[in-house]
Formats: sequence, structure tokens, C-alpha cells
Amino acid sequence: MKKEPEVTFSIEPHTISRQLGATMIGFDICDSCNHYFGTVDRNMKFPMSVELAFKEIMNLMRILLKGLDENTYKKLKSTYFSYFHSTKTIRINKNFKSNPNFLNSLTRQFKKGMYEVFLQEYHRETKKGHDIRFNYLRNYVRYDKGELPLYFLENNGVYLVGENIDDLSFKFPEKVLSDIDDFGFYTMMIYGNIFFLEVTPRAELSREIFLTKHSRELIGSGFIFKQLRELKSITDIDFTLRKLYGQSPINNNNYKI
Repeated sequence: MKKEPEVTFSIEPHTISRQLGATMIGFDICDSCNHYFGTVDRNMKFPMSVELAFKEIMNLMRILLKGLDENTYKKLKSTYFSYFHSTKTIRINKNFKSNPNFLNSLTRQFKKGMYEVFLQEYHRETKKGHDIRFNYLRNYVRYDKGELPLYFLENNGVYLVGENIDDLSFKFPEKVLSDIDDFGFYTMMIYGNIFFLEVTPRAELSREIFLTKHSRELIGSGFIFKQLRELKSITDIDFTLRKLYGQSPINNNNYKI
């Protein structure tokens, strides 16, 4: 961990993008790291930042769950999506490509965004985010080294969200901390979706036991969730809520939600 004067801490770091309605401020996050997550990675074939990938996908789901209205165009300040109030449709812009290289870039940056949010929120809540057991995770999200899997429960089109969908933050009660300590996993519930993050090396050893047990418990009768999947492409996630809205999957840049 770097300290002043080697690095500066002059910017208030939001642990989750303000565009998602979040207001939490982190600490012990230097200006260099804070800047990194919002900076476009020019080494990628389709350059994009970690923050952009995360907030574009999550903000679209958030807006669709809240419902489309005359104020949607104000909320959807997006690179990849546009809202047309006259027809009450959201369209995918041409710079959202079906090209595999674009989807690979977006998927990798989105996954890094998920892990970054976990680490920053964990540190904000527990003050223990600098623990050495998160070193591999830090190298992944901050220095783009290695790979971490991301698992999710496929949704059947039923989204259970809180009364205030903009109240986005993550808590770490004893049960959650035990899962991190004992299994190396964190279960993230966001906008009616459930993701499983491998946050410590212990997860590699307990992966099958943890995922099997917890996915079965959460799937239950299968009314809300269908099956456990590993995220291979961003399009694996129903981020357009097509199952909820009864539309077809994304297949071109003129797709209407």
C-alpha cells in the first residue's frame, strides 16, 4: 500500500458510480487508483474503462426496473444505449458491437468492475480491504493481471428489488464474512441479480462445494432463478431484461427493448 507523499489522496473516491445513484465515499484510495478505474485502457482493441463497462450494464438494468418515462433520457446518459420517448424504446447504439473482440473487452472490464466494487465496499465497511489475501484480486482489477471467474444465477424474469432501488450499497454481516473467510466467496445481490465472486485463493479449493450448496438453496423451486452459470460473455446476462419485457435476445444494433 502506497502512502503520501508517494501518492496523493485529494479526490473523494466513490465506491460505486454516482450514475447508479450511489453516494458512498471510500477511503485509503489514492488518486492514481481512483483515476485508473475511470480511464480508458488504450491497450484493448476496443478501448473502454472499468467504470464505463460496469455502469453501462448496471445502469441499463436499473432504469428498466424503474420503468421508462419522460425522465428516462436524463437518467440514461450512456455510451452504448439511447432512449426514444416517442416510442418508449431503448436502442443499442452502433458502438455496441457484436464483434467478439468488443464483447470480450466489455466482459473483462465489467468483471473487473464487479470485483472492484466488492473490494472498495468491503474496505469501506470493514477497514480490512488491504488484507494480503486480496492481493490476487487487486492485481486483477488494478493491474489487469490474471483472470478471475464470475458466476451468476440465470434469472427467469422475476426481479426482487428493494423499495428504493437507488439505495445501492453492500453490507457485510457475520454470515457474509464467514463465507469469505471459510470459502473465499462473496455473494453479490444487485438489481435482483445474484453473482458469486471468488475473492480469495480459498475459493479455488471450495468452489464446487460452495457453488453447489448456495445455488441450490437460492434456486429452490426455480421460480426466480433457473440455473448457475459462469459469465463467459456479457451477453450471457439478461441486462436488457428481455425475459421480463417479453422481447427477443439482442441480435443487431437496431434491437429494441
